[in-house]
Amino acid sequence: MQGDNVLGFYTFDLAMKWTVFNAADSSTAGWLSAQIEAKTGLGVGGDDQSAKANLGTVTSPTGIWSSHNGWRIPELAWQQSFRHGEVVVLAGMVSQGNYIDVNSYANSGRGQFLDSALINSMVLPLANYNPGVNLQWQPVSDWYVMFGATAGNSAPGTAPWSDFTWDYRSTVWEIGYMPNDVLGLGPGVYCIQPFLAQAGGPTQAGLCFNLQQQLGKDQPFGWFGRFGFGGDDVSAGASAQVGTGFVMKGPLHYAGLFPSRANDSMGVGFVWSQPSASSSVVAHENEYVLEAGYVLQLTPTAKLQPDVQVVWNPAYNPGASQAVIFQLQLDIAW
Repeated sequence: MQGDNVLGFYTFDLAMKWTVFNAADSSTAGWLSAQIEAKTGLGVGGDDQSAKANLGTVTSPTGIWSSHNGWRIPELAWQQSFRHGEVVVLAGMVSQGNYIDVNSYANSGRGQFLDSALINSMVLPLANYNPGVNLQWQPVSDWYVMFGATAGNSAPGTAPWSDFTWDYRSTVWEIGYMPNDVLGLGPGVYCIQPFLAQAGGPTQAGLCFNLQQQLGKDQPFGWFGRFGFGGDDVSAGASAQVGTGFVMKGPLHYAGLFPSRANDSMGVGFVWSQPSASSSVVAHENEYVLEAGYVLQLTPTAKLQPDVQVVWNPAYNPGASQAVIFQLQLDIAW
């Protein structure tokens, strides 16, 4: 729709948990929890362009690329556990997506899918950069409850008190069931996620689901799905969305071509989205994405990710009915 059709970036992500104290009987402990991220563009378009804006899509094909060039701090909070970890509280500047809507098969652009809708639901208002709390309670081994509340309207790279207003706030619940075995297929996780939020206008609600299931106790296959709908004015980018797919761990190992590696995998994902309220004119009400990718673990700390995405009916692009995105990402971890 606009801009360059070739873009490149360096990205950096540092996640930290610093144990400040630990009670002698281990019934309680306290941590400083922080996350620091950075992005810098390669080439002329890197400073002010993105694949999402250039294509005119609801979802971002490059889900871990921030809209902000430079440094940003999504989380800086105090984390406290009680009752031997049964109850955990975070307070401060909390990145709710680090805790709510987590999925073992599709939750990170560094080693899994790259499309933003396959990293987190784009219906859930999972806030960053703003004051908030996150409460976690796991009364038994296979059930848990989480609650996240955030207020403010700070942009990436700014202080959490910048543009603070109570007119921007969100509350999100997650109730999860984690059985060790489902119909002989192995472990699964099944979550329901109701939310209530305001984004400068009316207060609206929504409901999402996050599911994952291993497909065989001794098999390398898994399935995941995210399904949700919410108020047009408060959803994170899509008023209704489905993101689902299948993954396989170590396909080259099972083919006898490569030694077993913990982070070697391949996956296919599908996304359907309807856009939330926006100042942009919607050209296509229903947007579809198909993503296929491979994560090749080169060394214990390096992974190579080739990835192909096809978008049908980009929501904000009246001049195109289809777009193809190829990415090659090198992940280096310390």
